[in-house]
Amino acid sequence: MSNEERKGGWLRVLGIIAVTFLIAFLAFFTALEISLHRMMDPVYHAKRIEKMMRQEQRKLERFEDKMMDNPFEPKMQPMLVNLVKENDEYKVIVDLRPLGGNEKNIKVNLENNVISVFGDMERKKHKGEEIMSFAQSYYLDENLIPDKMTKERKGDKYIITIPFNQMHED
Repeated sequence: MSNEERKGGWLRVLGIIAVTFLIAFLAFFTALEISLHRMMDPVYHAKRIEKMMRQEQRKLERFEDKMMDNPFEPKMQPMLVNLVKENDEYKVIVDLRPLGGNEKNIKVNLENNVISVFGDMERKKHKGEEIMSFAQSYYLDENLIPDKMTKERKGDKYIITIPFNQMHED
């Protein structure tokens, strides 16, 4: 191999290195230009700030939930039994959804102007069993007519109606 051939080979290698360096240099500055343009774009920053604010809001909400969750305080569940007094009757309304939607899981007892509503349900599941049980009593201070007490189901509600005589003051 002659001196000129070696020189041509080195020149070719140097040319490839120079072109590679030039391409890398241009790619670096193109990426830098795109990044600088993005950094100067107010819309981009507004979106980033909005995203960070949403994340912080979620963190704050989770923290508040943990702070409000007192392990020593009983959890308030929605009322299963509600008492409504109308013109000449009481209505005891029982939500059947927690009891599997079955009114057969309800027992009602009316004695000495006290109405008691009992609910029980057991359901077997593949991971165990679910047990629901409650009792609620109300003292009704009217002249009740227990013989005319009715029980009916309307959708997810079990309604017990107890009529009473209006007491007239003289």
